[in-house]
Amino acid sequence: MSVYNSLSDHELAILLREGDNAAFTEIYDRYWEKMASYAIRLTKSEDEGADIVQEIFVSIWNRREVVEVKGTLVSYLIKSTRNLSLKYIEKNITKSHFLERLSESMKDVLSDFNDQVSLKQLQGHIDETVDKLPSKMREIYLLSRNEQLSHREIAQKLGIAENTVKKQISNALKILSSSINGEFSAAVAVLFVHFLK
Repeated sequence: MSVYNSLSDHELAILLREGDNAAFTEIYDRYWEKMASYAIRLTKSEDEGADIVQEIFVSIWNRREVVEVKGTLVSYLIKSTRNLSLKYIEKNITKSHFLERLSESMKDVLSDFNDQVSLKQLQGHIDETVDKLPSKMREIYLLSRNEQLSHREIAQKLGIAENTVKKQISNALKILSSSINGEFSAAVAVLFVHFLK
């Protein structure tokens, strides 16, 4: 039996900050199953639940010297699990709803879209249009689409209001859509290509 088994969570957290790999392993062994069970319950996916917990532990180890555990270690880990699970749910609900709506729209227009413009040409047009966006709008849009950051994460990163982020992304999408000369099928394709980039 390892001596680490008898240590308190508080003692393990202190050792973790000092870079003690065995303390990290003990924390992992002690709470992985509890965290995974919670994540799976929230996301309804065993694979995603396991990935979420893995991501949390990788992040904890990478930030071990600066990790601040306020309150108990278990509450910190469960809160981290909840936050990352909710972030996963938010992204996937948004994507799922978007794809459902898009699928209905694309049924009628996909066949004639192929005659209008190639995907490669369309992507080139999107990139050119994004390059011409006002600098702040372009920065926010790229953080959202290329780095997959949420509105809240972008707001925190740039030190601006979350509503400002939403408005800038909305305006960017309007500009992209109108830049395709009002062609409905092309506008749908713009959203389709860029959403999945």
